[in-house]
Amino acid sequence: MNKITYGRQTINQDDINEVVKALNSAAITQGEYVPAFENALKEYTGAKYAVAVSSGTAALHIVYAALGLKEDDELITCPNTFAATSNAALYLKAKVKFADINIDDFLIDEYKIKSLITDKTKIITPVHYAGLTCNMEEIKKYTENYNIKIVEDACHALGSYYKNSKTGSCIYSDAAVFSFHPVKHITTAEGGAVLTNNEDVYKKCVLYRSHGMEKVNFKNIPDSPTYHEMQLLGYNYRMTDIQAALGISQLKKIESFIERRLEIAEIYYDAFKNSSQIKMQKKYDDRFNSHHLFSVLFENNSLRDKVYYYLKENNIFTQIHYMPVNKHPYYESLGYNYKDTPLSYDFYRRELSLPVYPLLSNEEVYFVIDKINKALKVS
Repeated sequence: MNKITYGRQTINQDDINEVVKALNSAAITQGEYVPAFENALKEYTGAKYAVAVSSGTAALHIVYAALGLKEDDELITCPNTFAATSNAALYLKAKVKFADINIDDFLIDEYKIKSLITDKTKIITPVHYAGLTCNMEEIKKYTENYNIKIVEDACHALGSYYKNSKTGSCIYSDAAVFSFHPVKHITTAEGGAVLTNNEDVYKKCVLYRSHGMEKVNFKNIPDSPTYHEMQLLGYNYRMTDIQAALGISQLKKIESFIERRLEIAEIYYDAFKNSSQIKMQKKYDDRFNSHHLFSVLFENNSLRDKVYYYLKENNIFTQIHYMPVNKHPYYESLGYNYKDTPLSYDFYRRELSLPVYPLLSNEEVYFVIDKINKALKVS
């Protein structure tokens, strides 16, 4: 049996051909492919605007900035996420508050958000963990009487649905952020995007993406044939046309990618549905989980670790998602305490992300299941 990892990219000759075409084009950055990829993302998600950038982290950073997050403002998210979700707020010198998760669906507990809201709260960032969307309708209620914006961290959730809306359509939010890292649903190697229906947010994100430089809508009178002006302090977060070409090709295949992920997930659900030692992410009738991860909880930390090492001995390399952000030493140095969100810490101690990606065969899936069952018997 070949090495099995928890996730990996799916690249075929069509993808390679598109990248080669981009490499042979006149402009391999700031050319035609990035706008074409943005248009494809808009068409797929239903959002009015898309801004492709160099990473999901860059997307978080520029959209927070575009929404006006600044020093002494507060952002609410959960600690069960990659650190970038909150790091991007710290870049802007804002304060992060962490709401604990719901242990049944592994998502931010929407009912724990309200107690954290103050007159300094600027943004709420729900994280669609593993591909399952948060309860956006309930979260949106908290913003109705406040000037609070919502940014969906949808880096796990391309292709998912909440009620009748596709993630990224921004029906319940001001913006959504995606990542195109190789383990995600589609890849541009590294890359990300901001989706929004707000024209002002879109225009600001475009400026922040590229040094704050404007070449069309000037504030001053042009005084040279190549006049351009820096209107705000931006960053170099551009996506290359090479990456965008790969993204365009990948996005054409996303439905088949998600279909295969769902097939694998259903095999796992069926295999462990009667287990007293394994808990799986809750299903909802009004939400479609696109399964970036297949995350399970074991009965206790000791059992999780035994399974992890047993699988590794059998060439199966799983992952743990995530150590709570408020447990990282840097956050502890800022005064955060992981004990303030005990369910997120408990989750971290018992969680394991099983292999789920389109190239995984059924034979390999059943091999993983067999080894997990044997590890449980050994324990």
